Amino acid sequence: MKLALPTLALALAATTAAQYYNQSNPFHLVLVSKNKTINGDTLSACHAGAAIESLCLTNSVSVSKPNPIAVGVFYFNTSDQVVTPNATLGAPGILTYVLNANPNIPESVGLYIDLTTNVALPLLYPGDTLSTTLAFDKNELLNIQDYVDDTVNPPVAGDFEAYYRWYSCTTYYSGYEYVTLTWVLGKGKPQNPSCVKVDVKRKFI
Repeated sequence: MKLALPTLALALAATTAAQYYNQSNPFHLVLVSKNKTINGDTLSACHAGAAIESLCLTNSVSVSKPNPIAVGVFYFNTSDQVVTPNATLGAPGILTYVLNANPNIPESVGLYIDLTTNVALPLLYPGDTLSTTLAFDKNELLNIQDYVDDTVNPPVAGDFEAYYRWYSCTTYYSGYEYVTLTWVLGKGKPQNPSCVKVDVKRKFI
């Protein structure tokens, strides 16, 4: 579906200013991969700082997580204020989690970008001010959408497209080493040699 540029701009502006209060039923996040060791593994929240969590693989073993842990329970929050550009690609929203504390802390996923690598870390931060807009497509696969193609000169704005640049990598952040979900920036391969291509599928509980 073609959207006029003013419509695209309005949709993007609404996404950045939206209140994501419509919460889904709880679900697990399951990895789909050609790698048999990773395929079927699930994601959990692993401590990576003060009320900050990495999205680590439940059954992975690493320096900071030597044993498997319980699968994480996640939610997806959408907004009545945001237009869905393409229903097949999924409604824009934020991935959320409740950190067990006293009191409990609602968190949402935002991409942490280190300027020295093309491997970004999805981290759970308190609240939603640092959240990254995500979506689940018709097959329940997690994606990030955009409407600008800068692989041509000049860049072209057109249809929204879904990107699935998820990988499982051994990562180091704030003194913690885990096997975590990551996002690779751009079309190139991850510079981290441990990375394995995955998709992330939502399975409701």
